[in-house]
Amino acid sequence: MPAITDFIATMNRAHGFARSARYEIVLTPPAGLVDRLQKEGVDLTNYTRDISLMCDTIAMPGHDLNTHSAKYGTAIETQMVTGHKFEGTMTSTFYMAENFDTKSYFEIWQHAAVDPRTNKVSYYEVDGVKNYAGTMKIFQLGGGGRTAGMKVYEVYPETIGQIEYAYATVDTLALLPVEFQYRRWGTIKPEDLNKKDI
Repeated sequence: MPAITDFIATMNRAHGFARSARYEIVLTPPAGLVDRLQKEGVDLTNYTRDISLMCDTIAMPGHDLNTHSAKYGTAIETQMVTGHKFEGTMTSTFYMAENFDTKSYFEIWQHAAVDPRTNKVSYYEVDGVKNYAGTMKIFQLGGGGRTAGMKVYEVYPETIGQIEYAYATVDTLALLPVEFQYRRWGTIKPEDLNKKDI
């Protein structure tokens, strides 16, 4: 039977427990949107860094195995894997500045998918460049910096939620709920955690 010393030794090797309040996200908007805005004289680089810092909560996405039941003769039924999928949407909240820069940023991103004036839907991809799907990296932070991470591919803000106001919430900060749609994610290798171009 394992002793408490074994447990302590295991946690020492792992450098302690992961803390859910120690994380970092890095947003990368779609190349098509960045190119279009740069032609209009708008540089999203600083906005993107600032918006990433404003992330109050984020849910790291999951991964499911698809199964179906198979029964052969009198054998006990078995659940067999038929494929896999990347689970759901990513829910998040962002702190709001008084000038609503956070909300504007995600609205501009959504406008890359659907023009709010003409209601015209953009192509997902043109000549290998994504029009409205970018990437997001989510990192677990520890005492020495980034300790683990995942890269989420083909991300876009599917839903910008409501902002709730109430007189009773005098000292409460305004939060913007955002749900991200994505295609898949992958684990970032430990040696790549601090690289910018992963």
